Amino acid sequence: MDLVEARMRGFEAAPRHPWERARLALMRRLIARHARIRPDDVVLDVGCGDTFVVESLALRYPEARFYAVDSAFTPELIATFTARLTVSNVSLFASLDDVPADRSASLVLLMDVLEHVEDDLALLRDLRGRRYVDDRTQLLITVPSYDRLFCAHDRFLGHHRRYSMRTLNTLLNAAGLSPLEEGHLFATLVPARLMQILRERLIGIHEHEVKGLASWQGGESLARALAAVLEYDGRIGLALLRLGVSLPGLSNFAVCRPSA
Repeated sequence: MDLVEARMRGFEAAPRHPWERARLALMRRLIARHARIRPDDVVLDVGCGDTFVVESLALRYPEARFYAVDSAFTPELIATFTARLTVSNVSLFASLDDVPADRSASLVLLMDVLEHVEDDLALLRDLRGRRYVDDRTQLLITVPSYDRLFCAHDRFLGHHRRYSMRTLNTLLNAAGLSPLEEGHLFATLVPARLMQILRERLIGIHEHEVKGLASWQGGESLARALAAVLEYDGRIGLALLRLGVSLPGLSNFAVCRPSA
């Protein structure tokens, strides 16, 4: 969860929104497909938010080291989240400059991060030039899809843009990254976002009226059920991609590595 949304919930950890649960499950599937995280490997989570993703992965890979970075971290937030962690293999940092460079990262996560950055190309080039990112490092990137779906929710979260597959590919190529797999996720959410935008245009909704993931009021059972539906949606999309069929979706993803 983005720290903007987490702050609205008083940094409470649960219950988790179905979308972020489903996204995590699909990212685990992509990681298992492309990246073998071995003991003592380093995984870097850039723009980690409230640490939900990195902590979940650290539980799954207890012998790997996880470095979680978010530029919105304050010393107080780092202390709060560190005290709340249920794992010992996660370290939190407020800057990429603070990340230990004693070994290369096998995987770098940028989960819905690039849209928050005014100069997304500069961030990717900065990462590409870090000592802990080399030719063996894989990057897993997710971004929101389609500029035409830009709405009050994006403004609330501080997004600068949304991405088509073409604009994402252009960005990755300019940053010296080669996609290994790419596509869309969450096809079933596109109609819902279109209805949201139509409602926004008809009655007028401003970003200060939006709560994002923090608006989730359902219980644990409902969250699990809806997350299972969204995960199934994503799994169908991933399966069709292997057959050369690309569905639309509310999110874009790319697994990539530095170009030779």
